[in-house]
Amino acid sequence: YLNMYDYVIVTHLPAFYKVNLYNELTKKLNILVVFIATNTNEKRADDFVSLENAKFKYKVLNDGDFQSRNIFENIKKLKKILKDIKYEKLLVSGWDLKEFWYLIFSNFKSTNCLALESTINESRVDSVRGLIKKIFLSRISIVFASGDLHKQLLEALSYKGEIKITKGVGIINKPFYESLQREYKKRFLYIGRLSKVKNIEILIKIFNDLPKYSLTIVGSGEEKEHLKLMARRNIIFKDPIENKKLKNEFLNNDILILSSISESWGLVVEEALYFGLPVVISENCGASELIKNGFNGYVINPNDENFIKDTILHIDAKTYGELCDGAKNFSIEEKDKNQVLKYV
Repeated sequence: YLNMYDYVIVTHLPAFYKVNLYNELTKKLNILVVFIATNTNEKRADDFVSLENAKFKYKVLNDGDFQSRNIFENIKKLKKILKDIKYEKLLVSGWDLKEFWYLIFSNFKSTNCLALESTINESRVDSVRGLIKKIFLSRISIVFASGDLHKQLLEALSYKGEIKITKGVGIINKPFYESLQREYKKRFLYIGRLSKVKNIEILIKIFNDLPKYSLTIVGSGEEKEHLKLMARRNIIFKDPIENKKLKNEFLNNDILILSSISESWGLVVEEALYFGLPVVISENCGASELIKNGFNGYVINPNDENFIKDTILHIDAKTYGELCDGAKNFSIEEKDKNQVLKYV
């Protein structure tokens, strides 16, 4: 037998923020990461998924798109991988895949851990779906929950095991940039998929009424054409931008705005804070707990158009300066260090 692994982590894809997290974990723990697939047809940009920076031991079940994988073949491969090694803990990244169900029922409950990224807002807890989740959780001894909205989901499902709050879903890229004295020019930024749940239509209605403000929307998705038809000239659409080139968007805008109806976390919030950008965020986003009203941004009700508009209009040069100080004082490094320690 090989040496004992602290964790075997089985997860969907090598998303850059997961790879960064595992690179940190491997400095302190002996881990093996098994990726279900190497790519996906749903992603923010081309460099969102990559293994080129991986410094940990890993295996890949399906070298291709996640959506076209053979589940039965994957389970056979998992069985073979786990048969040949010893490990303390098995960590699965959700309850949405048959591969995860196979793993939690073929291992002892005391070994099983779950990284939970779903929140109370997008998960059903009643009827058959709730029951299915309860069955899954009955096989889990530790849950690594991203934040408070995730913990609320566990409470609603009457989970009785150990809960560790990680305050994150991974670790962002941190490119070097010259710190700048920001000046408020009423430039707002949205980065992400253009889908119904992101609730961008409400932002377009608001910014259509605010011609002296600009909104830059970076991303693609099924809503794009419909949104473009609605938008006036102060709303700029850009195609998805590679993660390593996003820096310019953060440096050339004043405030990130995220009005999602629900969002399991919202990594872009951490990226904005890293670049010293205040954030206006929906209370239904997991990462809203990183934002304190009036300190580094504002938390909004995504369904209240007047409230969102008033929040935007309330920001002036003085308020903006205070928000920027708050964003600068938020330590992403500290947050990431604590995230890693939860696993150690």
